[in-house]
Amino acid sequence: MAVLRFSLGCFLLLSLFTACSHHSDSSPGIKLTEAQEEEMNREALAIASERLERMVVEARKSESSTQFLSTDLFLKANMSLMEGDFVTAAVLFKHLSMLVPDDEFVMKKYAVSLIRVGDLESAEVVLKNLYQKSQDEKAGLILAGVYAGLDKEKEARDVYTALLRKNPKNEDACVFLSKSYAIAKENDKAFRQLADCAKADPKNGMYDYYAGKIHLDAENMKAAIASFLKATSRQPNHTQAVNALGVIFEEGEKYKEAAALYRKHLASVPNDSVILNRIVHVLFQLENYEEVISYAERLADLEPENLNLKVKLGILYTDARKYPEALSIFKDLLQSAPQSDKILYYMGAIYQEMRQYQESIEYFNQIPSTSGLFTDSTLQMANMLSTLAQEEHHAKSGDKWKTAFLKLVNEKLENIKELTVELSVIKSGYFEGIGDYRDAMEAMMVVQDEKNFGLQHKYYLANLFEKEKRFDDSQALIMTILDKDPKNAHAWNFLGYSLLVRGEKMDVALDYIQKALNISPDDGYIRDSLGWYYYKTGNMKKALSELNFAHQKVPDDIEILKHLAVIHQDLKEFTKAKGYLENALKHAKYRSDKDEILSRIESLESTRIPASKNID
Repeated sequence: MAVLRFSLGCFLLLSLFTACSHHSDSSPGIKLTEAQEEEMNREALAIASERLERMVVEARKSESSTQFLSTDLFLKANMSLMEGDFVTAAVLFKHLSMLVPDDEFVMKKYAVSLIRVGDLESAEVVLKNLYQKSQDEKAGLILAGVYAGLDKEKEARDVYTALLRKNPKNEDACVFLSKSYAIAKENDKAFRQLADCAKADPKNGMYDYYAGKIHLDAENMKAAIASFLKATSRQPNHTQAVNALGVIFEEGEKYKEAAALYRKHLASVPNDSVILNRIVHVLFQLENYEEVISYAERLADLEPENLNLKVKLGILYTDARKYPEALSIFKDLLQSAPQSDKILYYMGAIYQEMRQYQESIEYFNQIPSTSGLFTDSTLQMANMLSTLAQEEHHAKSGDKWKTAFLKLVNEKLENIKELTVELSVIKSGYFEGIGDYRDAMEAMMVVQDEKNFGLQHKYYLANLFEKEKRFDDSQALIMTILDKDPKNAHAWNFLGYSLLVRGEKMDVALDYIQKALNISPDDGYIRDSLGWYYYKTGNMKKALSELNFAHQKVPDDIEILKHLAVIHQDLKEFTKAKGYLENALKHAKYRSDKDEILSRIESLESTRIPASKNID
């Protein structure tokens, strides 16, 4: 026995020769070609097979030796099969079959290993002998499959037919036989066979499902749908039929019908991962993000390694403002892909939404310059540092964030030329936010000759000129817009409103505003200007009418809200006036605007107290 064990060990070493020779350093300086390696492996395998054959002959001499060697061979052969080493498995099972030729299980395994290495002819011999002896259904199915692989269609059909005569509910035999007919374009025979099987097994939807697939291949969509529906009526929880029917709906962009079908199925089979994947996809198409979360959560539990699904779920949580859940998902993903620019960006964006700017900047700052997200992450960091610096300024708590903000912006202005205008706008916005209009204006003036300096940038700079009372510069800049586009309504409105605010040339201001209205009569900003003109000229009724129209068009504009507050205050309607001011406060972006609105509310409160009994 010791000799046998030692010899088998030698065989196993030889059977692993392919892997060893590929990485071997036993012959330094000598590199074998692939053909040489294959030849050496074949020789090693032949030697091992000869030795094993001698072991089998020796083992047959005693029952105990046969028992021992057969057990050892089976364990090693089965392990080779499981590990995908089919060549070794085939050799081991071949010699095992010599020891135990009547063991049906071993013979079946031997046949499978032969199929795995592509030796269908040898597999046919083994299976044919096994099936004749045992009439085993599984052996018959495998034999029929081998016949089909060898293009012995008649023999394959004969076996399937024999199996069905013995067991009319043999689903595999029925399906493969009908497939055989369908491949040969004998669809009528295929449908008859499936119908016969359905009669024998009326609660099984598989036969109608395959009928539907044959109809699909024949491009008979109506018949395919009818077959899939019939499959689900026989077997309501038939995943494949539900999936096939849903895909047809989806391809026809009937997403609502597909979603309804999937919901119904999942109500009874809640953890069907195939249909969960489909409904998640469909609900995304329908932009039904609220409903999709529960399905995506369920699917993520079933498929914990599905990273794409986790990303989708994280985005869904973010859209639903479930920020802790989103952060948990993305932190988990970051462990699997610590350098992922997308995950870093998502993390930064979530913390930004939560106004936890320091954490957000930390993640955005890790995105490399080679990433397509680098530009946007840079702008987001600049915006957040600007906000922190403005808050610091108004709180008079030092200049930590101001220093960090200006350092970032100035470095990026130097290194990223394509962001020159955008970063300058952010820099200007910071200075405007702290009331330093001169520096805000200068930050924009240095980039006004850049090719990316567009129409909105001109309006912004003109507005800064106005705040610095450089009205000639403001008018000259707006006129450059009108020189190119005489029908630019907002430019005419800008000029008119500028005169209104200054209280100068009211007739000219009205003329400019009327020009703007002729071009864009429903524009809320222009109607606000007209309303303010009427207020300035004492026509309160028309002023209120125009401003109400403007507010309907642009409900969150703080200037329109402040104008309405002024009119209602003049009309002694203090509660309405306060309501408009409080609404304006919610939408105010800069601290200077917020302070001004708060001051107006305080002034309003002090004005209304003596006459509180007669208000509104």
